[in-house]
Amino acid sequence: MKEVKVALIGYGGIARSHSAGYNALQAEGEPIRLVAACDINPDQFARKVAINTGADKGKLPENIHTYTNIEDLIASEDFDMADICLPSYLHSEYAVKLLKAGKHVLSEKPMALNTEQCDAMLQAAQEANRKLMIGQCLRFNACYLYLKDCVDSGKYGTLRHLFMERLSAQPRWGFEHWFENTEKSGGCILDMHIHDVDYARFILGEPKAVSCISLDGDVRWQIENTRMYYDNKLVVINGSWDEAATCKFQAGFRARFEKATVISDCKTVTVYPDEGEPFTGELIHSNHHITEEIRAFVHELLAGKIQSDVNPPESARASVHIIKKLRESAAHNGEIVSL
Repeated sequence: MKEVKVALIGYGGIARSHSAGYNALQAEGEPIRLVAACDINPDQFARKVAINTGADKGKLPENIHTYTNIEDLIASEDFDMADICLPSYLHSEYAVKLLKAGKHVLSEKPMALNTEQCDAMLQAAQEANRKLMIGQCLRFNACYLYLKDCVDSGKYGTLRHLFMERLSAQPRWGFEHWFENTEKSGGCILDMHIHDVDYARFILGEPKAVSCISLDGDVRWQIENTRMYYDNKLVVINGSWDEAATCKFQAGFRARFEKATVISDCKTVTVYPDEGEPFTGELIHSNHHITEEIRAFVHELLAGKIQSDVNPPESARASVHIIKKLRESAAHNGEIVSL
C-alpha cells in the first residue's frame, strides 16, 4: 500500500474536523486521500454545522464520492480505511461491519456505549487482521503531550496534583438530538469527560480506585466531578454539559510539580517555575490533534503495524470500563470504587 484511501462514515459535526485533517495532511504531501463520504442524510454534505467546540471548518473536496448507505459504499468504492464519525450508539455496529468487510477502522470516541460492544469490535479486528484505533485525541494534542513529557522526564520533579476540566453547553446539533438521549450518548461522562479520564490513564497508568459525584439534567451524568486515586498524587477532573448556551467550549489543565506549576487552555502552555520567570512552553507541533491522530494511524498502517503503541483499542476499552465504575460511584454518592 503506497497511498491510504479513506471513506468518512457520517458527515455531521465532528466529521468536519476530520475532513479538515485529511485536507491538511494531503496538502503536506502525506500519502493519504479522502475518496468518499457516507451519511444517511444527503443534505449533510452541503450544509453548515455549528458544534460546541467551534464552527464548521471541514469542506469536502469536490471530487469526493458520496453515499447514503454503508452497503453501497462497501460494494462500490475502493478504499482501505474507514473513519467513523457516527453517533456513539452506532460505533460498534458500524466498526464491526467495516472490519468484517476488510477495512481498517479509525473510530471516534467513546469506543462504544459499554465494554460488551467494545469486545465485539476487538474480536472483529482480530479476526479480520485489520487495524482498529479509537479517537482518544488528547494523546495527540500538543499541549497535553507537553504535560506528558513533564511527567515522563521529571524535569520539574514529581507530579503532585493534576486538575483538568472540559466544559460545554449541552450539545443540541446532533442527528435526531442523539446527544440529548442518555441511552444513545451516555451523557457527558461518556461522551466528553472520557477524554480527560483516558488522558490521566495515558500519562499516569491505571488508578487504584476512582470516585465520582454527578448531577443529572437534560441527560443523566450531565455534570461530574471525578477523582482518580494514585499513590501520592491528587487527580481531579470536572466535566459539564450544563454551561450557558452562550458560553464557549472550555478545556484545560493545571498541574503542580515539585518545582513548577504547568497550566494550559488547550492552545498554549505556560510554565510557572518556583525559581525564575514564567515562560511559554515549546510545543512539538501546531496542528489540530485530530490531524495528528489521523497522521499517526496512517503512518502505522503504512508501516504494517496493526497494533498502535500510543493508542491501542484495548486501552480505549479500559477507559469505557472506568466510566462504568465512575457511574457506580456516582450512584452511591461518590463512594470510592476499587479497580
